Amino acid sequence: MGAGLCCSRVAEPRRHEKRPPELGAPARAARRGRTERGMARIPSSMPLDKLDLILPQLIDNGLPDNGEFLLADLDASKRTPALIAILVWHGYLPMGGMGMLLPKIHKARCVLPPSEVHVGKKVRKRAKGFRLSVNQAWPAVVSSIQQLTFTYSKGDCWLTNEIAAAYQAVGQADSQWRRGNIRFHSIELWHTASGELVAGEIGYTCGGVYSSCTGFTRKADYPGTGGVQLAALGRWLARCGFELWDLGMELDYKLELGGKMVSRSDWAEKIRALRSLPAELTTPAAEDAEAHRLLAGPPPGAAEEELPARQPLAGSSMPSPSPMAQEPAVSSAVPA
Repeated sequence: MGAGLCCSRVAEPRRHEKRPPELGAPARAARRGRTERGMARIPSSMPLDKLDLILPQLIDNGLPDNGEFLLADLDASKRTPALIAILVWHGYLPMGGMGMLLPKIHKARCVLPPSEVHVGKKVRKRAKGFRLSVNQAWPAVVSSIQQLTFTYSKGDCWLTNEIAAAYQAVGQADSQWRRGNIRFHSIELWHTASGELVAGEIGYTCGGVYSSCTGFTRKADYPGTGGVQLAALGRWLARCGFELWDLGMELDYKLELGGKMVSRSDWAEKIRALRSLPAELTTPAAEDAEAHRLLAGPPPGAAEEELPARQPLAGSSMPSPSPMAQEPAVSSAVPA
């Protein structure tokens, strides 16, 4: 299982703690008590093509100690964006914490076809006077998340500047690893009259799947705008041809939106089936951007009849590695 990875701990190591053991025999290491809440660390020296083969095996066979996280170095090299792209391709959520990259593969994941997003009456009423955009204010969205989204205290947010920069750099990663046209996006909801950014999120696309990472809302000044942003985004994802919305960990508001929990194996099956479909997340034209129009528009799925027949993306014919036989981070904000 993941030969070549190293076993590490969630807690920071003591100053004189020995180097984590190799994962050649994880069961024996666990029996000797060498790990607590163990992680598999991705060595910075591991070739990416080898990692590309190991990651799906870990999903199918299980992570060390029945965990959910991997651990990898986070730096400004070209390797980091390529590493993130590989993780996304295989269904991992690339989070951060402790100054490291913390890829998460949930044991259970909340997912939703965008065409089935539930839009409540309150959300419809609150949608007037707001508009949706995509990729128009990345720095402002990141800054707002860092200021407003945290677990225990202000500033306790896993979306650091380093993680955000690595996300952006994925768009320039080698095409060999950016299969499924993987790209990170900022989603914005604006108060039309004042021009204020009132809600938003950072997410990414991989083929026909959109995944939410983390977001924010200025609920004190604009109550309910988080729900408006999510509902409007769901409708827009359906209009853009996305088949699945990955919402991450289970939370009540995601279930109210229509999300359903699926097992890790079911999630793996879905991402492998949909990651080569062509879908592009663009920003809505002015006439489509008004949130109340998006929510009052044609029934979900009506626009799909106008979409061209889907063919695999160019360069995505590379077969998935055959298997051998799925938040919160350590210091997290409100993760997906």
